[in-house]
Amino acid sequence: MLYFCCRYIDVVHYNLLNTMRHHQKIAIARLISDLIKSDDVICKEEIALYNHIVCSFDISQDELHEAQFVSQAEAVSYIKKMAPSEQKKIFSILHKAAYSDNSCVAREALLLLTLSLTLNDTTDKYQLLSSNIKGWQNMDKYVAYIESDYMPAINEEILQQYDTIANLLHLWKFEFIYIPKISQSLCDMDRTYLCDIIRYMNPRLSTEMLSNLYERLTKFTTESFTCDYLANSTHQNVFYDIEPSLFVNVGISNVLALNASQQDTTWVNFLTIRLEDEPNCVLNEVRRFLDKYETFITEPEYQRPKRGKGLFRYHGFYKQLFDFLARHHANGVENNILIDIPARRIWMRGVEVQMSATHLATYIFILHQSLCTHYGGLIKAGQHHPLSEKEIARLGHTYHAICNIFREIPITDSRSYLEDVPNIRGYIARIRTAIEHCIDKQDINYYYPKDSSDKSMYHIAINPISVRIRYSSGECLLADFPLWKQLK
Repeated sequence: MLYFCCRYIDVVHYNLLNTMRHHQKIAIARLISDLIKSDDVICKEEIALYNHIVCSFDISQDELHEAQFVSQAEAVSYIKKMAPSEQKKIFSILHKAAYSDNSCVAREALLLLTLSLTLNDTTDKYQLLSSNIKGWQNMDKYVAYIESDYMPAINEEILQQYDTIANLLHLWKFEFIYIPKISQSLCDMDRTYLCDIIRYMNPRLSTEMLSNLYERLTKFTTESFTCDYLANSTHQNVFYDIEPSLFVNVGISNVLALNASQQDTTWVNFLTIRLEDEPNCVLNEVRRFLDKYETFITEPEYQRPKRGKGLFRYHGFYKQLFDFLARHHANGVENNILIDIPARRIWMRGVEVQMSATHLATYIFILHQSLCTHYGGLIKAGQHHPLSEKEIARLGHTYHAICNIFREIPITDSRSYLEDVPNIRGYIARIRTAIEHCIDKQDINYYYPKDSSDKSMYHIAINPISVRIRYSSGECLLADFPLWKQLK
């Protein structure tokens, strides 16, 4: 097998050698190295093939050294700059390298599949992301559903098809991660038992912090998972405004430090797959993903679903998620908003944001529509987003009720909501400016009123339990504010 691999490489390298640039040679060295290391076994045939590739493509020792400093995603970006025909030749070499020992195990197959999807993609449906995540030890194979804005139709599909999706993935030893299911399973556990576990894991938590962490674990949403956990953990801004996608843990790469004062790091590689606008989009995409995965892997991995209930899972993905949430609570780094109604003031992350009473009322309005209704945001109104009379009445009643809490003399709800729309649009622009002046750029997406992915509404993606309101009778979560009961 090794002989034929080497002969194949000799045939194609002549056509490539003259066109290959420095960065592309580095990319090949990086990807070949990751392929060899992906199955945790390095055999003689793989080393021999690696040496043959290095010689065939005239990859220097300096280029081999430089390859250790680039991430897998960087390497793929260098290859994608080549002509499509050349990309195919490079992939064929990588494909031959993976099979040099006559087998292609799970991690090799997953890496090959990722390269195949990203290199042949012309629509940005597939993205390979590499991130330096300190302390990452999770090598579990999983596929997660992610979204920065709540999409009712897709979530309804997942709830209806959950068992089918999870079982299909589990047959190939992938776990399906759907955050609402995790939150619900924790919510169904005995509260005392779960709190005891949290206390055991974090002995220094105060009673209040323990209660807050319990609430956060049992009410965690996909949007918070995407915008808080993924964005913070991976340091990838793409997660702040990502369309509904599947998120796949591809594997890890070791990347050397640029100088002696720094430490070598482990980079984690992820594949995102944007979901198509079609019926049963999640189930269909999972089937396409597994069909392609099966074409690469040589060792069957079929495993019957076996999932326990009523147990606290503290390993793999679940450990990473729990540790992240617990760490942020313990360090007091939680993204939060405090609205003081009597004082007409608002604090974000402990910093006061200067807003007029009108702008503050508008911001509360968007928060309410984003976090306390099934709409998931403030529906825009206009030529492209016509509203029914019922919707106009609902929004008008809610908006004027919120405005009245800041007025000494409340006004009656006599105007049409549509009359307020132009003003609200202007208020949102000023609200964004006020937030930009007070909140660091990397944190701003938690607080920003931004467009939903389909541009049909304004949405604020912060976790509901991170927003509190102080009023004349005390302080509560935004969702528990007494005004909302009056509106019903």
